[in-house]
Amino acid sequence: MKKILFIYILLISFSAPAFSYPESQIADCISSALSNPATKSISKDSITNYCDCALKLIIDENKDIRESGYECAQKNFN
Repeated sequence: MKKILFIYILLISFSAPAFSYPESQIADCISSALSNPATKSISKDSITNYCDCALKLIIDENKDIRESGYECAQKNFN
């Protein structure tokens, strides 16, 4: 019984994070933002965090695209 519990704890502690959106969507978002002349002065980390935030709100929480973009821009670009 102890072995099963130990294996279960190992499986839980080493599981990878799950994203509800495909990696291709975040890659598209990042590349679009990096190619936009208005975002030339923004770091890639900030853009990545923005895209992650926006995709989570849009897909996970089913929020409006425009509202999600504005909310995440406020968090990551100010």
